[in-house]
Amino acid sequence: MKSFLLIAKREIRLLFHNKSIFIFSVVLPFISILFFNTLLSEGVARNLPIAVVDLDNSSVSRNVISQLNATPELEVSNQPISQLEGENLIQQLKVYGLVTIPKNFGSDLNQGKQVYVLNQYNSSLLLPSGLEIKAVNRVIGELSAGLNIKKQLKNGVYIKQAKVNLQPVTSNNHILSNPYTNYSYYLNSGFLTLFFQIFVILTTIYCFGTDLKYKKGEKLYNIGNGNLLTIILGKTLPYTLWFYFVGLVMYFSMFVFQDFPLFGSKWAVLVALLLLIISTQAVAIFFISISKSFRESLTYGSGFAAISLSFSGITFPIFGMPKVLQWLSQIFPFTHFFELFLDQTQRGFPLFYSIKPIIILVLLTIIPVLLVAKKLRNLLKQGSFLQRI
Repeated sequence: MKSFLLIAKREIRLLFHNKSIFIFSVVLPFISILFFNTLLSEGVARNLPIAVVDLDNSSVSRNVISQLNATPELEVSNQPISQLEGENLIQQLKVYGLVTIPKNFGSDLNQGKQVYVLNQYNSSLLLPSGLEIKAVNRVIGELSAGLNIKKQLKNGVYIKQAKVNLQPVTSNNHILSNPYTNYSYYLNSGFLTLFFQIFVILTTIYCFGTDLKYKKGEKLYNIGNGNLLTIILGKTLPYTLWFYFVGLVMYFSMFVFQDFPLFGSKWAVLVALLLLIISTQAVAIFFISISKSFRESLTYGSGFAAISLSFSGITFPIFGMPKVLQWLSQIFPFTHFFELFLDQTQRGFPLFYSIKPIIILVLLTIIPVLLVAKKLRNLLKQGSFLQRI
């Protein structure tokens, strides 16, 4: 117990006096919380600038422009005189879309002819282009529906029947997760916790790596009386408690400040945070033990934490990956944390369905340390990495 307290007290001092550890564990976590909460504070993208080329200049075309401008997603910020000028605006990223209304648009509509509205957009920008297409299609669809119903009413069809004739089959949609289509609910859940994990793994590597870099491993081993569990707990527990506090601040920013949905178990979400921290620390210890230098362990740790995003299902669903990558995704603690987090917050699943990720996170806390326990012991005995870089 005395050895544990000596090591833990030393780490508490380092937390606020070691420049690198202070930056990774105190400064950057709070900056990232502030940054991401500010970046997606509105939740849904609004007033995306688009350009409209009105070659008809009729009351009907002006009505189309006003309806486009009235949609919450779009704002008609430019009305170039030619289509070429509008395309240049897209290429310069000044607008996200270009809508061209052809000549004789209004007169052709009044004569019952089929007309078209040209919509051009930059598909390399997935989010704004997707919102632009959706908004433009909705405006054109509503305009077409209004004209169709108006034509039926002139032929003596009742309004109720006209609506049925327009769309005899309708869909009754039920959104199971994120019914508000709030990008902050989904993206911030991933980005905030991902960066949180990166800071945990880098801090853990620093707290062990600095001792080994400056040949203090043997001294640490002697203070701990050769008890590996005492050394690991003494080194990591102060940071575990600190990062749990930081995680609670992160949760406060999400569930209170941004009003994220929390339909499941609050206790499961709190347990998930603790398991993410300790499993990430276990992975950091694994990389420290197999590395030949401090720099190499930092490279392994930061790389592992960074690619966790790709294997978590945020950017691409796991079930759509090749089988090998699906299996590989299971070694990342962040994958199981994110599954548990979404299940208990946005999806509102019963706690029973989150038992599996909880068990896997516990295993990912134990297995990495067991795999390298002998290597870590030998590393501490020799006092330093093989290479001092």
